[in-house]
Amino acid sequence: MRLEFADRREFDLFTETLETRLTHRPPRAITRPGLRESAVLLPILYKDGQAHVLLTLRTDKVRTHKNQISLPGGGRDQGDRDVVHTALRETHEEVGIAPDDVRILGIFDDFISIYGFHVATVVGIIPHPYDYAVNPDEIDACIEVPLALFRDRRYDRVQKVEFEGAAYNMYHYLFGGFEIWGLTARILTDFADALLHDPA
Repeated sequence: MRLEFADRREFDLFTETLETRLTHRPPRAITRPGLRESAVLLPILYKDGQAHVLLTLRTDKVRTHKNQISLPGGGRDQGDRDVVHTALRETHEEVGIAPDDVRILGIFDDFISIYGFHVATVVGIIPHPYDYAVNPDEIDACIEVPLALFRDRRYDRVQKVEFEGAAYNMYHYLFGGFEIWGLTARILTDFADALLHDPA
């Protein structure tokens, strides 16, 4: 699947294809009582003729994932209608993207974090350029990373880890002096594998 485009029209065709693929692919659902419900937004944007994803560098003030690269998102509040509402609310709180400025394409897979979170993944398109308004208590920087990095698995290294008795590959991607690893790298690698390759 092409992630480089001659113009905005080609990017719009890409988003339509991605939306169709998400619609026809049932997301992996995880049912695990006792986990904290949460959701992240996988925000895709058009920049320099390529599809990018917006990631954030978390501060050392947050409770979990201190100084790590993450997708915007967080825990579900009692008043949240659904996982989309959670992802959009948290994204607005963290980086200032208004919910109405996000075009939701669909839902990707559920994941479990080592910190006890049940993480739903919401995929959306955001405008670019955008005047991000970061919450300094939570976010140190916004990073726009080409999606091709994950589609092509251009990771710096991979290590074997064990979680709940199962072995997993943990990918470490380097971009712009930042290291993308852990659950964020896992979500983006799985997303690229499932949706960003054309059928054989």
